[in-house]
Amino acid sequence: MSLLKADVNRVSAFAPATSANLGVGFDILGLALDAVGDTVTLTKRDDNQIVIEKINSVTGLPLEPTKNTASFAVQKMCEDLGITTGFSLQIDKGIAMGSGMGGSAASAVAAVVALNGFLSSPISKERLVEFALYGEEIASGGRHADNVAPCVFGGITLIRSIDPMEVINLPYPELYCVIVHPHLQVETKSARGILSPTVALKKYIEQSAALAAAICAFYQKDVELLRRSMQDLIIEPQRAALVTGYYDVKQAAIDAGAISATLSGSGPSLLAFCESKTGAESVAQAMLTAFKQHQVNADHWISPINPNGAYTL
Repeated sequence: MSLLKADVNRVSAFAPATSANLGVGFDILGLALDAVGDTVTLTKRDDNQIVIEKINSVTGLPLEPTKNTASFAVQKMCEDLGITTGFSLQIDKGIAMGSGMGGSAASAVAAVVALNGFLSSPISKERLVEFALYGEEIASGGRHADNVAPCVFGGITLIRSIDPMEVINLPYPELYCVIVHPHLQVETKSARGILSPTVALKKYIEQSAALAAAICAFYQKDVELLRRSMQDLIIEPQRAALVTGYYDVKQAAIDAGAISATLSGSGPSLLAFCESKTGAESVAQAMLTAFKQHQVNADHWISPINPNGAYTL
């Protein structure tokens, strides 16, 4: 049987924005948003080349296949599966790069999900995460799946292991996410580069307790336990200075009724959990006002958690 469907010449896939870490779970927790996302279209070629034909993006992105997250993920997937057919890519960016909303992961995920649509026997979601990670590694400098996994699986995900890949979908109470994106840029590689390689034992114990309690809160759908547990005692203090007015914006969200507020991934965006859409709107306005007081403009989105993840169009 042929690896590719003979009657399929073009496939498009959409991958949603994501938020990684959720404050309490550095590199292991993430969630999918039902707001913006990236679309990648793959078209079969007569040769065996992987070529980026077009990128629709506000910011410039590399056209070289080995330097672009989408094309590199496709290239690695083709090599591993023995696919010799070439593909042209069109990338439509809906997520601002450097926004802390998983832009590099979304492009890679949309690309491998589109390629999966060509396969006579589609591969598992776990393998899609593995291939998308090759693309994410170009952008972030590391193989961490906290954006890629929720982008593929949807919902809130816990990455128990990346070798072998094991992703656990967590249950969760009804939550509304506020994402506030200040007009600042933080590169993931730079934000990782400032982190200390060591953690004090006392902080490790406190953070472990917070993470365990947060996971219990998700399972029990206990909002008050979640409110007490969503603490980042290790990463946030090291990265807060990268975002102008960070602690004031965070406090504004809490004062307006947010369950929690923290960096979305490496920033500069912030993620706040709220119990209702009305509450989320109040929290968003409070955060925008706090940024304005620091002469920083910002965009915002209000979104439920997206349970579905990436899909073909």
